Amino acid sequence: MTDQFHNTRQQIRRNDQIATSRTSAAVDKSLIKADEAPEKLKKGVLLDLIINDHRHPPSMEDMEKFERNSHTFMISPFKYDRSRSYVEPIPVNYASGYIDRWDANYVQMPCSPCYITNNTQPPWPMIRQELIQLKKKCDAKLATFEDLKATIIKCAGDNYDIYCLEVLITSVYSNMQRAQFMTTILSNICDLALNVDTLCSRPPALLRIGMNRWVTMSQRQAASLLACAFFSLFPYRSDREPNDGQKNFQDPNFIKLYQYGPSQKIEKLRCILHYFQRITERMPNGVITFQRFSLPESEHPNWSKSKAELSHIHLTMSDKIEDISCALQVEFANKYIGGGVLSAGCVQEEIRFCICPEMLVSLLICEKMEPNECIFLIGCERYSSYRNYADSFRFDGNYEDKVAKDNWGRKWCHVVAMDAMYFAEPSLQYDMKHVDRDLLKAYTSFYPQDSKKEDDAYFGIVTGSWGCGAFNGDRELKAIIQLMAASAVGRPLIYAAYLDKKLVNSLFAVYQYLLGQKARVRDLYRYLERYCTQTNQRESIFEFILKTPISSLKS
Repeated sequence: MTDQFHNTRQQIRRNDQIATSRTSAAVDKSLIKADEAPEKLKKGVLLDLIINDHRHPPSMEDMEKFERNSHTFMISPFKYDRSRSYVEPIPVNYASGYIDRWDANYVQMPCSPCYITNNTQPPWPMIRQELIQLKKKCDAKLATFEDLKATIIKCAGDNYDIYCLEVLITSVYSNMQRAQFMTTILSNICDLALNVDTLCSRPPALLRIGMNRWVTMSQRQAASLLACAFFSLFPYRSDREPNDGQKNFQDPNFIKLYQYGPSQKIEKLRCILHYFQRITERMPNGVITFQRFSLPESEHPNWSKSKAELSHIHLTMSDKIEDISCALQVEFANKYIGGGVLSAGCVQEEIRFCICPEMLVSLLICEKMEPNECIFLIGCERYSSYRNYADSFRFDGNYEDKVAKDNWGRKWCHVVAMDAMYFAEPSLQYDMKHVDRDLLKAYTSFYPQDSKKEDDAYFGIVTGSWGCGAFNGDRELKAIIQLMAASAVGRPLIYAAYLDKKLVNSLFAVYQYLLGQKARVRDLYRYLERYCTQTNQRESIFEFILKTPISSLKS
């Protein structure tokens, strides 16, 4: 990790000290005129110019070369070979059986002999018996929803309401869908949960605050963990008053999603159960990584002195973040990763986790994020299509994720969970301490990560109106913050302002103005300081920039 910071720091400093200006004339050669149809509005550098150099996934050093103190591999060293794509990773210690860890640095597993209930008995034998009985009924085509409900309640240890799950299976599903779920799909979920101690031969490591650590597992192992979450098996995580060791973690169990609530809970469940259908039909054999990145104070940027030029930018109002490949996709996160995905929440983060359910494993292993931290989710597959948003969100059928895999067997899908601040009073976001916080968060999230080749780490960043919905952020302010962060680390920015024609046009106008002024990152910081400290925000930040020459900021 020390080498990573040294190499990246050197590259960022080179970007910061480039003497030749990137003139507006040079950029104009690759600017796109707006399409005639406003819904296809695109501006800035051609998207292909940003992603063409990164069509192939970043190559990693072989697994066995990574330091074990910063990487937890739940699989034996594995190298993906496209000519033998059927080969599946093997769990580490597979031959020697389950090795338990019951401490503050590992997930407390339902199969652990250290998991003891109030009657001083380990519940795993009882859980196994319940799951075996349910599986037998499924295989005999005799299982009913009441059987499933009884199993969940018995395994979860409380008489929970599971209204939304019941509505989905008994009312929303057709007779054919219900029969398929209650036989083959549910049987497979039982099987995956029953074999968690074999498939996950050691507990996953927890990614705690302040760590720079990776956890890498197979997609089958992720499926086994999610099957346990389906039956709400993870100990103590659903308690009304979690103990000190659990309070900074999300509840990964599905029980709250099953409970009575708005219609979008049922639609989210449709996505998740579709995932279980897909892996029942064909278990994926790839690899996924969860990485917690904590930027040390020595690497924090000095914004007021940064000479970095502005990055190339592509703006679109017709593409969603998840539809733009070969780039780092920003996930507008809650500091508790996943946000309300397993309750009633249904905005960008929650939707992404539902269409890519392997991301839900992060709720199990990731502690809440601090301002200098982010979480990368690498290789998670997408299984569902969807339409609409929030209250009108709907599952919209199957999705075939055909992106390439890297040499570890991970899909070329790099997502960064980046949490914005929530402003109950929107005017507070113009306090420079809050601006500095979001600048640090964006810089941390955009900071290039390990790769075999240095250039592989500088692929583009695709983002949008981060923290500007339920969190009450200012779209223009967040755009400037993200442009500064991308520029400071030397990576191009793809801004997916979905259906927001006004933002695409206004941000592009500001960007062109700044290029004409030969602006550097330090100049944008001065704009923010002046705007936040010397105006009352009656005019927007874009309006302020467009009427204020850079030369006047130095006075």
